[in-house]
Amino acid sequence: MLSEALVLAFFVIGIQSMVPIVMAALGEAVAEKSGVLNVGIEGMMLIGAFATAYMGITRSSAGLGILAAVVAGCLFGALLAFLYVNRGTDQIVTGLMFNIFAVGLTGTLHSLYLAGQNGETLSGITIPGIGSIPWVGEILNKQNLMLYLAIAMAFGVWYLLNKTWYGLYARAAGERPLAAESGGLDVLRLRYPAVVVGCVLAALGGSALVLATSGGFVPGMTAGRGFIALGVVVLAKWRPQWIMIYALGFGLIQGLQFLAAQVAALQSVPRQLWVALPYLLTVVAVVFAPGSTYPAAVGIPYRRAGA
Repeated sequence: MLSEALVLAFFVIGIQSMVPIVMAALGEAVAEKSGVLNVGIEGMMLIGAFATAYMGITRSSAGLGILAAVVAGCLFGALLAFLYVNRGTDQIVTGLMFNIFAVGLTGTLHSLYLAGQNGETLSGITIPGIGSIPWVGEILNKQNLMLYLAIAMAFGVWYLLNKTWYGLYARAAGERPLAAESGGLDVLRLRYPAVVVGCVLAALGGSALVLATSGGFVPGMTAGRGFIALGVVVLAKWRPQWIMIYALGFGLIQGLQFLAAQVAALQSVPRQLWVALPYLLTVVAVVFAPGSTYPAAVGIPYRRAGA
């Protein structure tokens, strides 16, 4: 039987699992709308997670951990932007190599500095008025700052892409870069900040993963969430509001691992199936979902006319 406490715990875990995916997917949506396919968000999440854990352990500050993730996102985002935009490298190969690099870098640094240590985490926030609502309040009271930051990011990304001059120009660079250039726009300068912003949001996704658990870092702890985020972007058709909804769905699917361990009727199912289920459903959903059309210039290195 499912008790009320068990159901509440399931939703709490599901929403916590949603946050890293939302942040990474929002960042990827910004990059892809400008014409850059950043497959390296898995590695960027790992680097953000390590930066947060390092500052949380060595400086005992979750706030400095978040700031460290932002700085790491800016630095490595600038590196990826240089490779994708300035050098025109193959975006899929470069992103995959960056993921491998991030796994090796964070794994090595973990063994040198953080092995076996836990750091600072964020506690739940009680929102006046909402915290007293049955069920809703009990679930939200256990959520930390990163959930509300992710919601704010969703509104911010929607506004950036749809209501600002930069969003209009960046979407033009992602659809028809030659036409944008002929209209006087600098395609490379439009794509560069999009990649950096995307990496910062992905790094914050890794930060959220650390701050919602033990505050420590485990090599490979993102466990493919960056690739789930790539699938979520396609399923949501680059719309932030749908990114939130799909990410919540996959977060709840991950929460089934907890539920399966507590409910006797589900314990006969191999644990490995529950672990693999979010990834399997991501593939199935992308295959059978209604067709999503990428921005026309996504993944295509751009060269200025005459360059």
